[in-house]
Amino acid sequence: GGYASAGIEDDHHQRRSVGVDDFSLFVTWEGEGKLRLFSELDLERPVAWEQGSGVTTQHAYLALERLYADYLYSDRLNLRAGKFLTPVGRWNVIHAAPLVWTTTRPLVTEHTFPTNATGAMIYGTLPVMGHDFDYALYTSIGEEWRPDPKLDPFEEAYGGHLSAPLGHHAEIGLSYANFEQQSAVGERRNLLGLDYMWSRDRYEVSAELAYRFSEEGHHADEKGAYVQGVFPIAGNWYGIGRYEFYDQAGPAPAMNLWLAGVAMRLSPAMVLKAEYSHAENNRIQAPEGFFASFAVLF
Repeated sequence: GGYASAGIEDDHHQRRSVGVDDFSLFVTWEGEGKLRLFSELDLERPVAWEQGSGVTTQHAYLALERLYADYLYSDRLNLRAGKFLTPVGRWNVIHAAPLVWTTTRPLVTEHTFPTNATGAMIYGTLPVMGHDFDYALYTSIGEEWRPDPKLDPFEEAYGGHLSAPLGHHAEIGLSYANFEQQSAVGERRNLLGLDYMWSRDRYEVSAELAYRFSEEGHHADEKGAYVQGVFPIAGNWYGIGRYEFYDQAGPAPAMNLWLAGVAMRLSPAMVLKAEYSHAENNRIQAPEGFFASFAVLF
């Protein structure tokens, strides 16, 4: 299996472009016992047309998103070893283009922590007072397998995520991580996160908040949040609205970003999306402008 996506970008800070964004391939093996293997290879931006440059493949990169083995002991306790998506919040672990509502990704879901980890994790579901609590505890020590040169991977990390139901339609999650990154070896960073999801009758509200701090003092603190709402318009058409706040480490003022968009769910596996975003104090040149894409899960 896998997914593919292609889109149009009219980013205020980049050249206008049209191209294939992702072609991701999933390979799974599962025997008769408790062992399962999974891998995801993602060919990022393999071909694109850029204003002023024409057709180019210079941005193409074959990323190793995931490669791990699971030992499925029971619903309450499972073991994972290899390279996996860092379990912080909700967006990072379900970020595949057909499964999310917008072409662009909230900054707080990828700027405050490395999105992948290479190491070990235990996870499962625990019944507590008649409710199911999902948990994940992980560690990453040593080099990341095939790190993406655009990202800053873990040097060492310990963390966990816990999610709990809030009634029949909502869920809340808590994240914590203590880590070093390769660009700042010797600086221990701590991250606290909160995520929320509510959905009912095709309406949806989701939110994430993260606060990262370290022994370097308040000037190195980084924090952000987003709130996103989805509502049905007509048929398979949905409207999307999102607000983001992001305060990067350093003296620059915090950024505010507003997004409005639409999405058409052609099927559970296919989605057509279009959106426009506007930001204030966008010193980090986050994606801002018009974006549209088509994504399919296969």
